[in-house]
Amino acid sequence: MNQLRLNKSGQIYLPNFIRNKMKLVPGDNLFIYRENQDIILSKEGCLTENQCILSSNGTLHIPNEIRKMTNIKSSVVFNVSVQENEYKLILSPKMA
Repeated sequence: MNQLRLNKSGQIYLPNFIRNKMKLVPGDNLFIYRENQDIILSKEGCLTENQCILSSNGTLHIPNEIRKMTNIKSSVVFNVSVQENEYKLILSPKMA
């Protein structure tokens, strides 16, 4: 299982292998929402989520309201799973 860390400014870096699996390119608009304590990033959206844009260096900003709802602080480590067939990335906070 892969892991990613949220930085102090609320951003997360998606390595190339994840971007390639999800067929993401800079400027792509991703929908971001939560399911329980997980944060879901999806290329397809519905009416209830926020949006974020993939930067040219592979970072995404996790909106403050999502971080508050899931009680996530900076420097949290996420376990990451990719659902390639649905173009979803699931970030699950790693329990200490």
